[in-house]
Amino acid sequence: MYEYYHGLDFGEFSLSAVKGNKLDTNEFINMLLDYAVLHNIGLSVKPLNELETQEIAHWEYQCLMNKCCVICGKRPSDLHHLDTIGQGVDRRKTNHLKHRAVQLCRIHHQDAHSLGIETFLQKYHLTGIKIDERIAEVHRLNTR
Repeated sequence: MYEYYHGLDFGEFSLSAVKGNKLDTNEFINMLLDYAVLHNIGLSVKPLNELETQEIAHWEYQCLMNKCCVICGKRPSDLHHLDTIGQGVDRRKTNHLKHRAVQLCRIHHQDAHSLGIETFLQKYHLTGIKIDERIAEVHRLNTR
């Protein structure tokens, strides 16, 4: 499937140290994770423990788009705002675009609140994803 998607000849893609390269390997891993999250396939490892730093943002985005916890992959999960919107502000009327968020299950959501945002982000090597139109649509967030 990877070869087909990238227009490679059959047998051209390899994960071996001799024939493969790190970029192709990372893209292949991202494809597998995208497939797993899209089809709700449980993972035996936590992706955040296995991914390269530059690949974590891709995983964070996919979790937001597919509503699974960025840390453990569990569903159901909720969008967790990293940038404070403020107390007394109606989130239904707030423009959510460009606010950072991560997708968290109930357990990790509580962990985020008890640790504080910065400590939580450092613990799991997350940066958060700025909410774009696609994420806002999936989560039915206000963009005006």
